[in-house]
Amino acid sequence: MKRETAGTAPLRSGSGLATTHAIHTGPHPEDAALLSSLRLGAPAAIEALFGLYHAKVYGLAMSILMNKTDAEEAAQDVFLTVVRRADRFLGNSALSSRICRICVNTCLKRRRKSRVTEHVTIEEYLPVFTGEGAHARPVEDWGREVGRRIPDKKIGQVISGFTASLPEKYLVVFALHDVQELSFEETAQALNLTIAEVKSRLHRVRLYLRERLGRYLRDGRGI
Repeated sequence: MKRETAGTAPLRSGSGLATTHAIHTGPHPEDAALLSSLRLGAPAAIEALFGLYHAKVYGLAMSILMNKTDAEEAAQDVFLTVVRRADRFLGNSALSSRICRICVNTCLKRRRKSRVTEHVTIEEYLPVFTGEGAHARPVEDWGREVGRRIPDKKIGQVISGFTASLPEKYLVVFALHDVQELSFEETAQALNLTIAEVKSRLHRVRLYLRERLGRYLRDGRGI
């Protein structure tokens, strides 16, 4: 038997953490000016950095850590790291992409230290096919049932519970693209992946979530 690897519709978390402003992947003149001021230790530059990126950094940290206190502390660590490493940024990529990468690494370190939930084996939730290419089990469309049976205020909590147990490589792609709404290109640059790798991982996460939601609606269990 083989498992499905081609596209499906996106799922949004409904957590209210998504950003609406795109993060550009190439270097910007304003990045160079800000970094120059940061290297000099200018207080105004630190304030400008915080004002520009705090909402994005905190939102991404919440998407990965799912805890307000942890996310705020991680955000502070990210800004301290950016200020301390300002002289190492060469300007070959957008500052925002570098900050996203630092944020992801910072959050994953925190997550590993406080890990209490075991990772799921995502393959257990992916569609299975027979040797002839047919689905080995019926595929149910829960799209309408999700909206009818799970209140809007709860859907984000349900999906967050499912994503919390994802392996890291899937969680960060989902957090950046589907929650924070970065493009494929922006997500790939932030994670140092190819666009094909981002699309593949994201697709598997969506299939996983579809199956988890299906089980949740079918028999009320989240496993």
